Amino acid sequence: MKKKSVNKISSEVLAAFLDGNATAQESLEIMCEISEDASLRELLHISQLVDAELGIMPQVDCELLPMTAMAATCSEENLCSLECEKFVLRKMGIDFDEQQLYAEALRCGWQKKEGTALYNVGRHLEAKGLVVTRQFKARIDDIANALKKNESVIVALDGGELLNAGLSEIREDLIVGQIPDHTVVVTSYDATAQKICVFDPNSPDAEDTYPLAQFLDAWSDSKNYLLRVVSPDTCEYIPHPIDLSDVVLTEDLIELREAIAENAHEVWAQNRYAEGWRYGPQRDDDKLLHPDMMPYSQLPEGEKDYDREMAMKTIKLLKKLGYDLVKRKNNKQ
Repeated sequence: MKKKSVNKISSEVLAAFLDGNATAQESLEIMCEISEDASLRELLHISQLVDAELGIMPQVDCELLPMTAMAATCSEENLCSLECEKFVLRKMGIDFDEQQLYAEALRCGWQKKEGTALYNVGRHLEAKGLVVTRQFKARIDDIANALKKNESVIVALDGGELLNAGLSEIREDLIVGQIPDHTVVVTSYDATAQKICVFDPNSPDAEDTYPLAQFLDAWSDSKNYLLRVVSPDTCEYIPHPIDLSDVVLTEDLIELREAIAENAHEVWAQNRYAEGWRYGPQRDDDKLLHPDMMPYSQLPEGEKDYDREMAMKTIKLLKKLGYDLVKRKNNKQ
């Protein structure tokens, strides 16, 4: 059967679909066309960007990271994260009690009814003494390098896209947005064959193999969220802080920086003071003396800049994760 041309969809019907006024039949036809036509998907994406610029739909001022998204597509209890961690523990020969792991997940708040937030994936592994590093914007080369070092690799992705669910997933990405709702353990990667093998808690098979392009499409929904797990004696720590370069702060938030920086210094000094530290011109760990045990206003500019940078990056991180800082109005009568 000959593939229907995009031109068969009239501009009036497409406009009605974008405005949410298309009939059920028209919406179905458009979604079917979207699943086959990349140019139409791009057209809809551009339309959404224009709407955001015009204020017709919400506009975000930076790319948001789904740190609080829930991994929740494994059984009625939403235990895909826990199943992945159990897989890693078995691989590394670490004993565990399944009921205790589940009870601990509930007690610590790692496991919710809705699933496990991405920032809590790997907590059981940490509790067992393993080293877990987390990274957004990872690449397939990062996975390949980790596997070469015999590290365990857990990724967050869209479970439906991994299974190539097609139309429903395209509809979800366009209307709802990209949703990373699942975790898997990557077990091998064949760059030549462009295949990747994973342990999927949703699958009855021990491991499943997928085309690399299909895996990458599903992985991109989590902004390429990657966990690398190693034992402490083989850990080679390479920092991967979240890129905040696209976050722009309003003037009032920039002004807030100095207050946060000063308070951060006060908290640090208070904790040191409670441990017995006092001011000294040179740091002396034996005598508990430190040159920064002084009021923030008296600190050298270099030390202030360190606190300011931490304050700025904390504010930016909140925005990057989708939070807004809103100042309450003064309710004086």
